[in-house]
Amino acid sequence: MNYEKTNTSAKARTTTLNEELGQIEYIFSDKTGTLTQNIMTFNKCSISCKCYGDLIDEATNEVMEITENTPALDFSWNENYEPEFRFYDSSLLDAVRGNNRDVHSFFRVLALCHTVMPEERNGKLEYQAQSPDEAALVSAARNFGFVFKERSPNSITIEVMGKREVYELLCILDFNNVRKRMSVILRRNGKLRLYCKGADNVIYERLKADSSEVKAKTQEHLNKFAGEGLRTLCLAVRDLDEVFFSDWKHRHQEAALAMDSRDDKLDAIYEEIERDMTLIGVTAIEDKLQDGVPQTIANLALAGIKIWVLTGDKQETAINIGYSCQLLTDEMADIFIVDGHTYDDVEAQLGKFREAVRSAGLGHGGAPTAAAASAPTSVSIVTFRWDQHSESEYQRGLSVEESDTTGGFAIVINGHSLVHALHPQMEKLFLEVSSQCKSVICCRVTPLQKAMVVELIKKNKKAVTLAIGDGANDVSMIKAAHIGVGISGQEGMQAVLASDYSIAQFRFLERLLLVHGRWSYYRMCKFLRYFFYKNFAFTLCHFWFAFFCGFSAQTVFDPMFISVYNLFYTSLPVLALGIFDQDVSDRYSLCYPKLYTPGHCNLLFNKREFLRSALHGFFTSCVL
Repeated sequence: MNYEKTNTSAKARTTTLNEELGQIEYIFSDKTGTLTQNIMTFNKCSISCKCYGDLIDEATNEVMEITENTPALDFSWNENYEPEFRFYDSSLLDAVRGNNRDVHSFFRVLALCHTVMPEERNGKLEYQAQSPDEAALVSAARNFGFVFKERSPNSITIEVMGKREVYELLCILDFNNVRKRMSVILRRNGKLRLYCKGADNVIYERLKADSSEVKAKTQEHLNKFAGEGLRTLCLAVRDLDEVFFSDWKHRHQEAALAMDSRDDKLDAIYEEIERDMTLIGVTAIEDKLQDGVPQTIANLALAGIKIWVLTGDKQETAINIGYSCQLLTDEMADIFIVDGHTYDDVEAQLGKFREAVRSAGLGHGGAPTAAAASAPTSVSIVTFRWDQHSESEYQRGLSVEESDTTGGFAIVINGHSLVHALHPQMEKLFLEVSSQCKSVICCRVTPLQKAMVVELIKKNKKAVTLAIGDGANDVSMIKAAHIGVGISGQEGMQAVLASDYSIAQFRFLERLLLVHGRWSYYRMCKFLRYFFYKNFAFTLCHFWFAFFCGFSAQTVFDPMFISVYNLFYTSLPVLALGIFDQDVSDRYSLCYPKLYTPGHCNLLFNKREFLRSALHGFFTSCVL
């Protein structure tokens, strides 16, 4: 589980949870940086209702597929360009060089509205960004000739097509997970302007009333980008009046100095100025899947583990990624989408989906049993190592449920709907529907909602849960789950520091659970059974001997033997079993994920197994 590219190895940050890795029933995963690489590249954009980024064949007027051999645009005319930056649509570059006003406004927002810090290294300009998204957008503006040069507490300097522009920085309205947007207020040549970027649903609510036509056309482009699995952001501006701004600034300072409810007061002040904006355009950033994610998810699902993806991305992007990593498949009977805005809407949608699941169960000859409802429907074991095994081995690994033709269900729920679904009066309904689905995707969720979803399953399902993430926004979820796994990626070390285990890539989770988790559970159970057996066998001998020595406390064994019984005579089996014992090799553990399922039912150590160990020890003591 060593990632050679960064030379990062897996680390166990705790020693007390190893056996629980063999009993995981639910995995809660972040998307960005966990399932994806979190290496952002500026891919497409929409400016003033025009879409840029697709490569159009002039002869047929059809979109051409971009491959590794497709020649990228030449940006060498720009002395600040980055050689690794790749863009293919020449019409956007032509618009920039042709001084298209809307396109210039678009790239000005990208170059000005951010919290990136520039620095010179070996005569080369480099950027330090809080998130990969910001770095990708500022980098795109730089390559198209809108270079962010320097920042001071009171100014931002950019270079537009070689000409220097200095803006007076009046205020920064910070981004957070609730606001889902950030803004800056700048002054240049006596003009005051607010530049804003954020999630599409948040920006759309704050646009001018007369912009419905632009909104509709841009929404088409947003849906197109999201359908391709791209991360989208909306850009907007608003011209401000000096009198209004000075009054607003005064109230903003009062709110910033408030001793109580400061955040609420600041949010209310921000709302006053972040409205009646003009939509400039939309950015679309590509974030590729990590290697091996679809295979890992398929094998974990076959091991009887349910995977929930909790992401802040929009619904269409989340669904597209769901298909890419095989959480969602075309064979599924239905994909339920919960997007109601009110309590009643969400309740009606969940009720309808519950009936659909029940009727599907009845269609297969009666209501599904509780076990069938909760278990993921597997068609067959999907091993992605066909070349290593013969066909007969594969056939032996086929699931007993092969005859079940249904593809199961999936549910996709939005953050604003999840607020109602997690209400105490509705959580049982949400749980009933979601627990009968193979896959659950929660989109547009906040860090707090991630933790609440984990707590809901912990409280009601009595199942062992695992949360995996890579950023600070996943810490609450990682801490809420029984086992937290942090991915050491592009977003710092907060998730790793809060976790029980750290890995560098999502694909290592398969080995962590199906091999090391399963072995640990198997060894621990075997060790416990042996531990009780040897102690019962040893201790009861003294009890039987007491009948012969008149209960005089005379020992049946030499005192030296009693001293070294645990130290020498019975320590080697414990150590050998606990460290080296393998019922099957790691290769077969990965090949046959169904071997993981005993951990879900506590089959290897329970009251019955304890009683058997005690009786075994009792019998041995009698013989001795």
